[in-house]
Amino acid sequence: MHQNVANRAPSQSQVTPTFRDPAGSLSFEADRVVRSIHPAARQSTLEFLESEFCHQAQQRGDLVAACIDDAPGGLRLIHPRIPVPTYPWEWTPSQWLAAAELTLALCEEALSHGWILKDATPLNILFVGHRPVFVDILSFEQHDPHASIWLAYGQYMRTFLLPLLMNRELSWPLALSLFKRDGYEPAELYQAMSWPQRLSRSVFWPITLPAWLERGKKAEATSSNPTIGHKDDSELAAHLLHRTLADLRRRTLRAMPRNSGSAWAEYQQTLTHYTAEQAASKREWVRAALLKHKPARVLDIGANTGEYSALATENGAEVIALERDAAAAERLFCMSRARSLPIQTIHADLARPTPAVGWENAESSALIPRLAGQCDLVLMLAVIHHLILMEQIPIPAIVDLAHRLAARHWLVEWVPVADPMYQSLMRGRVSLYGALAESDLHTACDGLFTLLCRQTLDNGRVLLFFEKSTQ
Repeated sequence: MHQNVANRAPSQSQVTPTFRDPAGSLSFEADRVVRSIHPAARQSTLEFLESEFCHQAQQRGDLVAACIDDAPGGLRLIHPRIPVPTYPWEWTPSQWLAAAELTLALCEEALSHGWILKDATPLNILFVGHRPVFVDILSFEQHDPHASIWLAYGQYMRTFLLPLLMNRELSWPLALSLFKRDGYEPAELYQAMSWPQRLSRSVFWPITLPAWLERGKKAEATSSNPTIGHKDDSELAAHLLHRTLADLRRRTLRAMPRNSGSAWAEYQQTLTHYTAEQAASKREWVRAALLKHKPARVLDIGANTGEYSALATENGAEVIALERDAAAAERLFCMSRARSLPIQTIHADLARPTPAVGWENAESSALIPRLAGQCDLVLMLAVIHHLILMEQIPIPAIVDLAHRLAARHWLVEWVPVADPMYQSLMRGRVSLYGALAESDLHTACDGLFTLLCRQTLDNGRVLLFFEKSTQ
């Protein structure tokens, strides 16, 4: 929804305003996002905001809300700030698909109201929980009813379809989109394909044919869009556009990777270091802690397939779920979406977090600053020993990061040296890690956290609930 708001002096922006969009720029001010509209785009922006399509999309939550600040200094749109924004390189395949489907659906709906998307990139989408939201209002423009070409077609192919297809065909991580702001070019992908792949149904049309045409110096004229350039018949033009969007939707679905598993995606079903009774005891203790302290937002680090993320939502919390295993993160997102739970999945590795990227490292922020202080409670269940043994992160460094991330509390599971999983991950490095004890964790917490409660489970693992020190 949008409305006029009183003019007020903006607070100091926290990051450099965006500069790529010729119609406006974006800056961040405390708990809001301010979009400054350039004078040439003022009238068209206001017309779009007053359109029935915009109202309906905002009411559904598919399009970001916007308050109009029409001050003497220029038109500004005030958007609510999403606490923890994520980028496409931190999404699972099903998140990519959800973002693609929303993009195509909004474009198709906009056409029936006289509007169209002039660009189509995953960077136009942010997730609120499991739900994608289109956040770039300036991506819409008035549609010429006689035009049958979707100008954003090529960009959609490069930034949505081809990354998904390469993830399916060659297992290229979707995280590689970090280095490909405008997506993949068919010619470069063609070189990576075998001949059977090049001639396969899913690859031939989006990769092989454009690569051949480019070799023949015909790409610019023939590969940008399969439809005809301009039609006098507006009904035919609309039909061609709708057919193009429907075809892209089908091809995007076919580009989704085949279902795959991993040891960590099956972790909850195959774990042997917990009996059913011990797992239930752990779950009930965590449930009681959540019920007592009632965090509004929880950061679940090493969330796996989301058992404890879902548990946190039962007590009214929103959850940011961080998981580095691709298959586990995919299942986590699909679970949260199927059950309509307020869980936002981030596929990323805490030990190798997403860096800041873009011009002067200021266009897309790093993961840790986005997470810091945003959640009342940080969960690290069955995580800390992985950081110590697999990533060689010292305990004081882990505690220091937990202190930066948590706004109020930290719930951590300590795994003792005698634990079978600890022994397996230690890999004989007894001289380095064989003497670590829970007391080392408490020493590192001195001055940063205060222990509120502690529970030893029957298998020797220890659950500790800390409160962040104010000094």
